Amino acid sequence: MAERTTSMSSTGSRGRGLVARTAAAAVVTALAAALSATAAPADTGGLRGSQWALTALKAEQAWKTSKGAGVTVAVIGSGVDASHPDLTGRVVKGADLGDGSTVDGTHDQGPQDRQGGTHAAGIIAATGRNYQGDGVHGLAPDARVLPLRVYRNDSPAPTATAKAVRYAADHGARVIDVTVGFTKPSDALRSAVEYALGRGAVIVTGAGDNGRTGDEVTYPAAYPGVVAVAATDKKGAIWPNSHHGEHVTLTAPGVDILATAPGGDYWTGSGTQYAASWVAATAALLRAEHPRWTGDQVVRKLTGAASGKSSSGQDPRHGFGAVAPAAALADRTAPSPTPSASAVPAADPTADARDSIADRPENPAAYVTLLAVGAGLIVLAAIAWFLIRRSASPFNPFDPSGDD
Repeated sequence: MAERTTSMSSTGSRGRGLVARTAAAAVVTALAAALSATAAPADTGGLRGSQWALTALKAEQAWKTSKGAGVTVAVIGSGVDASHPDLTGRVVKGADLGDGSTVDGTHDQGPQDRQGGTHAAGIIAATGRNYQGDGVHGLAPDARVLPLRVYRNDSPAPTATAKAVRYAADHGARVIDVTVGFTKPSDALRSAVEYALGRGAVIVTGAGDNGRTGDEVTYPAAYPGVVAVAATDKKGAIWPNSHHGEHVTLTAPGVDILATAPGGDYWTGSGTQYAASWVAATAALLRAEHPRWTGDQVVRKLTGAASGKSSSGQDPRHGFGAVAPAAALADRTAPSPTPSASAVPAADPTADARDSIADRPENPAAYVTLLAVGAGLIVLAAIAWFLIRRSASPFNPFDPSGDD
């Protein structure tokens, strides 16, 4: 019997009048250029004006501190259309661990209502370059997206998803956004989650879109350590279809979300996976700003800075509250790692480079002093080597005449 699956983006729908709106945006942009007018405010007109979530998340304020530069976010799902104008330059080659039809994951071949990979990538890292800068913007526009496709026969496969989680952890992804979920637990997926968490990754996924239809737990959302996200609307109310239960960690915008879609198109939809991608992007902002923090510390900052907490701290519908990127970045205090946390940062060369840059002294004179000391040590080492060479005969291990 085939395993039952659920796609977190299955409730998406084409935005009414979206083609007309994008065409109008292009015309307005062209007229503005012809008249040499100044750019319109970010919250007026065009596609950017339709992204209510960015306003709710105080994105402009967060961007003053971080835009996610140097952080790789793995997007596990249907693949990502890397050719979309708003994603050009932000998507690196990944892998197709499902049926292999896309080879490197840079094409989204999921069914039209399950193209969650491209949707998620746009929410995370879209640059808004389409329509001369009036396209869709992601919350972490300087982050990179690592696409990992896990579909077989138009459905996500748990084994492929488990492989993708491990692949992400082994290929430098500091944040992993899982855009698919399963109603049955999987030993392979649980093991992969534990492995990635041990490598220091932050794993985010939608809590589930079944709040009105049984409210079953889904996986990997229910696994310990995974950040499970519920969806809210423009007023901050919980989306009725959003799963509620003890595994809910945070909430984020997930209703009428405008996102990138394959073929240079756009898509407006609702679901907890849309919400999860905002949280994944927030984690990327934090990891860029604090590259030495463990995954556990990043999650603790996300939950600690969340707004709208209940008196009990965590409740089944809101978790620890609504994700608050600007507030999380403003509070630079490093959370104390929990005693049980043993996360080891993944081998991300970019993060290592960021760490080394942060360790360098800011005073130019310090560089001169370090260079002088280094040069002196090299000279002393050369003299010592010369004296040792004069006082000891060379030993060739392959020479039978050498000492035993």
